[in-house]
Amino acid sequence: MYRLTPRMLQRLKGDLTKYHDMFIGKRCSGWELEELIVAAIQSDTQAQHHVKWQEVGHDALADIIVRTNGTQHPIQIKSGQIKTERLILSGHRLGRFNGDMQDITNYLNEPSANIIAVPYRQVNDEQGRQHLYRVCYADKEVLTGLAPDRWEHRGAQFIQTNPHGVEFSLRPSMSWQIWWAIPVSLIEMTDEFSIA
Repeated sequence: MYRLTPRMLQRLKGDLTKYHDMFIGKRCSGWELEELIVAAIQSDTQAQHHVKWQEVGHDALADIIVRTNGTQHPIQIKSGQIKTERLILSGHRLGRFNGDMQDITNYLNEPSANIIAVPYRQVNDEQGRQHLYRVCYADKEVLTGLAPDRWEHRGAQFIQTNPHGVEFSLRPSMSWQIWWAIPVSLIEMTDEFSIA
């Protein structure tokens, strides 16, 4: 699985600091985060990693593809949050399957990219506001193993937990968007870093 080098992480921290110098109140997410990770990868010229930014959005395809020594690493970039020992991520929309659980399940069982997530939390205290980030790596293999007949209808969602312990939540009201709750034991994480 592809990981950012220490130099890339340093560049990402620096760029997030600049971001919060301009935008005090909100987290960096979406295409902005993709662009900062692309810049971070390009910053480590010694690593000789070549990156292509796809700018795909809510699709299962890679947001970026990194090429190292002839190997291609398709990666989705996510923001997310860590809550109760789980990394919570929103994924792509599956409305094109018109609620066909067999087709949705087949599609979800064939992820095409690993995930680099940069979850965020904010702390406001007597020292001021702090923006806290970390970098997490999730292997696409932990997002497989669903069965079409095991979806449980709970309220406005369809829920299923795969054999790895990842909870999948399909939300029809959001164009059948998929959400993942990945146990932190299944991911690699950097230490949290603070930007004041």
